[in-house]
Amino acid sequence: MGLQGKQLAIATAAVVLAFLVLIALVATIGGGLKSYERSEIAIADIDISAEALGIADALLNVTTYLDNSGDAKSGEIDVLVKAYDADTNLLVASNETKVGEIGGRKTKSASTCLKLPKEGGYRLQIVVFEDDKGIRRAETKIYGLSRLEPPSVAKISIREIDFLVEAVEAESERDREYAIINTTLYIDNLGKDVDGLRALVKARDNETRLIADRNWKDLEFLKEGTTSLRYAELRVLNGRDYVFEIQIWQSERIIKESSGMVLLSPFVNRTVVKEAKEKTVEISPKVAISDFIPPGAPVPEPAPYPTPAPAAPGFETLYAAFALFVAFILLLKKRRGDV
Repeated sequence: MGLQGKQLAIATAAVVLAFLVLIALVATIGGGLKSYERSEIAIADIDISAEALGIADALLNVTTYLDNSGDAKSGEIDVLVKAYDADTNLLVASNETKVGEIGGRKTKSASTCLKLPKEGGYRLQIVVFEDDKGIRRAETKIYGLSRLEPPSVAKISIREIDFLVEAVEAESERDREYAIINTTLYIDNLGKDVDGLRALVKARDNETRLIADRNWKDLEFLKEGTTSLRYAELRVLNGRDYVFEIQIWQSERIIKESSGMVLLSPFVNRTVVKEAKEKTVEISPKVAISDFIPPGAPVPEPAPYPTPAPAAPGFETLYAAFALFVAFILLLKKRRGDV
C-alpha cells in the first residue's frame, strides 16, 4: 500500500470516529432533555379527615402527598378534588389547590377542603395537573359522615358593650337625620380556641319594638383565655331610643345573648310640662312608620277596601210587608182586649 492509500485509510477512520462521537453526544444530550421534560410526579398517599360544621354539613380535608422521583424539577402542580354522590354519581362539590413546583427527589403535600352534606356517601376523585395538563388521577370513597358529632358549644362571654357615634347623616328630602352607631363587643373566650362564630347585632326601636337596622359580623379566631374586640356599625334614625341586641351564633344556633340601650331622644326637641296644673294636650307624632323602612325596600301600595255586595232585588219590599203584617196583628189583639 502506498503513502496515498495510508493517508486515505487514516482519514476514513477519523471520519468514522468523529461520526460515532457525534452520535454518542446527541444520544446523551437527547436523553438528558427527555429525562428533564418527562414528568416524574406520582400520588404517594391520600389522607382524609372530617369534622362536623353543624347538624347538616361536614368539612372534609383531603391531603394529597406528591412524590417527584426524578432528578429534574417539575412544572407548576395543581391538585383538583371532586366529590360525587355515591348513589347518583352527580358532582356535589369541588375545590382546587395550587402546589407550585416540586424539586427533584422531593415530596410535597396539598390540603384541599370541601364542604359536604352529612347525608349519604361520596366518591372522591383527585386529579393532578402539571402546567395545566392532567398527569395523575386517583379515586377513593367515604361513608358515615352522618355519625360526626357537631362541635361543642363555645364557652364565651360578652363582658362589655360600648356605643360610639361615628357620623351623622342628614336626609334633606324628608328632613330626617340618621346616626351611624359603632358597637364595640368585648368578648371573653373562657374555653378552647374557637373559630367560625358569628354575631348578629340589631337596633330595636324602644317605643315601637321595630327593628331599625341589623348587621352580621364574623368573629373570626378567638384565642383561648383572651378578650377580643369586635366592631359592628348600624344606621338608625336620630331622636329615638333603641335597644341594641347582640346574638352570638355557632353552627346555626344561638349560644349567647346580650343587649344595651342607646338613647338618642335627648338630641331632639321634646314636650315638657311647665305648669303645676295638669293639662291634657294632643301631640302630633314626630315620626312616621315609613321612617323605619330600610333604604331601597319597596313600599307596597294600599289595597282597595272591599265594597259589600248589593242585596238581592226585592228584599227591602218583602221586609216592609212583613213589618206591616206584624203591626196589624198586634193592633187587632189590642182592640179585642179593649172589647
